[in-house]
Amino acid sequence: MKDNYSIENIKSFKTGDHILDKGAPATEAYMILSGKVRVYIKEGSRKVELAILEHGAIFGETSIFDGESYGACVEAVEDCKLLAITPKAMNDMLDNTDPFIRGLLEMLIERLKDTNAALVKSETREYMDIALI
Repeated sequence: MKDNYSIENIKSFKTGDHILDKGAPATEAYMILSGKVRVYIKEGSRKVELAILEHGAIFGETSIFDGESYGACVEAVEDCKLLAITPKAMNDMLDNTDPFIRGLLEMLIERLKDTNAALVKSETREYMDIALI
């Protein structure tokens, strides 16, 4: 488990750097160690901001958990350091989890994805304070 959190897993991004693309295969989730990122979706030529995430936040986790593609774009709004979490590292952690808890997590992730999809379609999404990833 220690190997999952080695220095090689820390990635640095500069302000404006693109981190994730919506629809790209999910290869890593990230925990923010320092800095801030913007989560957004593209609607035509404009960006619809979904969230600004800071230290301690994790993004991309639902995509690597279930092997889906990323559900949003992410870019650095400040210089940041991110801990990259691979699907293997996630699975190693989940292998040591009680089967009931793992099943509960799978169900909650599916519900979250359904809710996120509905919010993106909703006109009220601008008034919701929720990270959609």
